[in-house]
Amino acid sequence: MRLRRIAILFLVGFASVSLIGVLSPTVIVPPSAPAAPVTAYVVDQGFHAGLVLPDRNGGLIQYAYGDWNYFALNQQGLSDGLAALLIPTQGTLGRRKFSNVAELEQWVGDETLLSLAVTGTKAVKLLDSLNARFNRHIDTHVENQVTGLTLVQDDLDYTLFHNSNHELVVWLEELDCRVEGFVLLSNFQVKSPKD
Repeated sequence: MRLRRIAILFLVGFASVSLIGVLSPTVIVPPSAPAAPVTAYVVDQGFHAGLVLPDRNGGLIQYAYGDWNYFALNQQGLSDGLAALLIPTQGTLGRRKFSNVAELEQWVGDETLLSLAVTGTKAVKLLDSLNARFNRHIDTHVENQVTGLTLVQDDLDYTLFHNSNHELVVWLEELDCRVEGFVLLSNFQVKSPKD
């Protein structure tokens, strides 16, 4: 009986700590003195986040990562959701272009849009890398009318531990941002590098 109580207390404690970790914000700390800075944006949509970078023509390009069936094909039934969470599934890379910041802000609406200054050459390098990754599988592209994204199959599998938010962290780290906190759900905040 005593062992059972200890086990229950352990499970309740573990669940509480896990819940706090999942619900606490993930903090993005941009580089403190980026060279030739440009503004990058994180679009935080609750469960899902994406990155928006400036392009060479004065526009903006959003990239997002997700599960092919769920995110690209809108197959969002219970079995598709569980498959995306519990087993490795086909990943997808999504892209959308905006002509300017006003168009991006209008599209974002009530969602969270975070801005951060990053090194211009790092942003160009990351955008070139994402464009090449996207174009590698352009023959698989689909247009998603719900999200406005064009999506292609990706070489990386989608899993619970490599979802859209984890992929976003990889991209942010390539921009010399530091990311602190538990990454599972999309709950990002930007902290000044001087704090």
